[in-house]
Amino acid sequence: MDDDHINEDYDDQPRYRSVAKIGPGDLVEALKSLAGFSENPFLVVQAGQLCMVDNLLNALEDDVMCHQADDDRPRGKMALLGALSPMWIYAAYELQRTWRQRCEEVIKLADSGGLDFKAGHLERDLGYRHYDRELRAEQLRDAQQRPELVAQMRIDLRRTEIGFTTLEFIRVALAKHEVSKKGSKKPPIAFAPGMAHRNQYCGSLEYEMSNGGTIIGTVTRRDIAETIRFIPETENPSDEALASFRAYMNPPDIDPFARG
Repeated sequence: MDDDHINEDYDDQPRYRSVAKIGPGDLVEALKSLAGFSENPFLVVQAGQLCMVDNLLNALEDDVMCHQADDDRPRGKMALLGALSPMWIYAAYELQRTWRQRCEEVIKLADSGGLDFKAGHLERDLGYRHYDRELRAEQLRDAQQRPELVAQMRIDLRRTEIGFTTLEFIRVALAKHEVSKKGSKKPPIAFAPGMAHRNQYCGSLEYEMSNGGTIIGTVTRRDIAETIRFIPETENPSDEALASFRAYMNPPDIDPFARG
């Protein structure tokens, strides 16, 4: 086989799978697979809403991609993608942040032996019913009786860290016009926050991940959604892999005008 044929075969490989192969409920089912997620009806409802908007965006992105070479491109749909994509990213981030925060609280209480005390505090009589306090107390009691649930939360937090950190990076740039830097009291200003290009392979908006003068990568809205959909298949990364990823996402600040 000659080199030209090899290059042809490589170029023919799709970078993204067809929208037709994405199940309409795949995203919500993936989120429900996370430890402690499906037991919270409020999170499940939000996941369903996120999934519905994702399906809408998938169809819009696919339509825009199919007509990107037209003389009269669907500018109205392109503008709608530009408006809805950041909103979806915000929602995806907040939903996962809430789940992670709940897991971290459960793990901290389990490690300190405070599950019973916290549950009792939430169960005290307020003179009226507070549904989410009751739900949280029930979940803490469940974690108290099922140590394996707490163990799975630890694993799921690790399994989803890379995807969530990438999502957080984009969200901070879009919403706060800053670079997401852990432990920084004065985060750097984001480079051209909100600016995005349309990815030619899937029609999704593609965002540049910049940290100062360093471009560490690009990510599309479809990439974020696919990362969520593949949560059930995501392996638990090694400590070395996580350390390497954290260093990659937080490169050192470089002053090009500094001496030496």
